[in-house]
Amino acid sequence: MHHRQILDMALRELPAERAAYLSRVADNLSRDPVLDERSHLLYPVLAAAAKGIEPVLEPAQCAGLVTGFLCAHAEGIAHTLYSAAYLRDGMRAMTPWAARLQADISTAILDRLANGQLVLDEPKVWRFRADGRDEAVFPYGDEEQDLD
Repeated sequence: MHHRQILDMALRELPAERAAYLSRVADNLSRDPVLDERSHLLYPVLAAAAKGIEPVLEPAQCAGLVTGFLCAHAEGIAHTLYSAAYLRDGMRAMTPWAARLQADISTAILDRLANGQLVLDEPKVWRFRADGRDEAVFPYGDEEQDLD
């Protein structure tokens, strides 16, 4: 199995714009010689993180962040990849690494916005959750509704 297929399967479940963006990121990663020996570690993490990666940075910039992440965490990712938990449920086993990758990319986006290195065409709202839930609700209840 070509390891890129893991990511390609995950991209089928995403909106077309996000899937195309992540495909361009993966194309950049496939040309990076640093990852020649580690691409098998890369695609499972990227597939698990795909839903939470915003298409804000240029694909090459995002690919650079992914490369740095993989170089920093290759040993831990390999440990997860070759674990029994990954055999039972690969996406679930990769969730902690996916969350870290998403956090690194989100931090880079926010830093570039704060430094004026990045300007968004339209305002966006990002919500970060510490509890790992995938709900699109604000973490605090509506006080007026709670009183009823």
